[in-house]
Amino acid sequence: MRREAITSKNWSISSDDLKKVDLVLLGIVSAMVVFGLLMVYSSSYIFAQERTGDGFAFIKKQLVFTALGSIALLAAVRIPYRKWAQWAYPISFGALFLLVLVLIPGVGARVGGAQRWLRLGPVNIQPAEIAKFAMILFASRQLEKKREQIKEFVPGIVAPFLLPAVAMVLLLLQPDFGSVVMMAGVIFLLVFLAGASKKYLASILILGGALGSFLVLSTPYRRARLMTFLDPWQDPMGKGFQVLQSMLGLHNGSFFGVGLGNGKEKLFYLPEAHNDFIFAVIGEELGFIGVAGVVIAFCFLVHRGFKIAASCLNQRNDYFGAYLATGITLALG
Repeated sequence: MRREAITSKNWSISSDDLKKVDLVLLGIVSAMVVFGLLMVYSSSYIFAQERTGDGFAFIKKQLVFTALGSIALLAAVRIPYRKWAQWAYPISFGALFLLVLVLIPGVGARVGGAQRWLRLGPVNIQPAEIAKFAMILFASRQLEKKREQIKEFVPGIVAPFLLPAVAMVLLLLQPDFGSVVMMAGVIFLLVFLAGASKKYLASILILGGALGSFLVLSTPYRRARLMTFLDPWQDPMGKGFQVLQSMLGLHNGSFFGVGLGNGKEKLFYLPEAHNDFIFAVIGEELGFIGVAGVVIAFCFLVHRGFKIAASCLNQRNDYFGAYLATGITLALG
């Protein structure tokens, strides 16, 4: 979208601006949201009925988040993306503040042994999700500012990793190892694509790999998860139960699936069927066709994101826009 057509004094969008909207990307996202709502309803109705007495409990909550997300989308469309460069540091420090806040006893909510949420009335907010975007924003701004010195260690490596490293330490304290891995991976790839020294990147990769391995192998529950992933049959009725049930669901779905709403795994066989393992429900009910459709949709999403990043460079010579679009696309992909 053209920056000159949207100013701080005029937040409306002209018809010419609408022509610049990536309708393919908007269509893919909209289709994925609608499909997601459908599958949340299908996978959660029986569980919600048993747990809350209202089979529509989870889909109602998801519809509220969809509405909020749609409002956020409309608001973001009206913001010139270069504004995010100006707001990069306040947003980043704000995200760090939230990560500290969630660790304070009585403020952060502990669920399932992890303290990752802030309760705002009936809504739980996970600061890690805000931090992911904030740290991509910070790294993109730093890489743009230090572009001429990108081969040097401090501008090319230390600068973009400075606040993200602090965020990763705070995330480990929750603990949220998955978000740490995702954040580190995305920012590493951004630094690599920005042209940082391969010598320094190799050192970071070796150090990060060693540290990650230590964190996994030295922590019993992380080590158990890794072993379960590698061989769920070691404990089929315990730690491997959910993985094996998800495989069974995918097996039952075969090529065309058993039909929407007809899946059996969601009937209390597959724990967390409506969130972490919803892909298995899709596989059982819609078969290979369904799961392939989801994967293809994500591939298109990533392709359009990279295309937008490329256009920032080719049409505007805007490195910040290219880094930001690439980082967000990598995080989603």
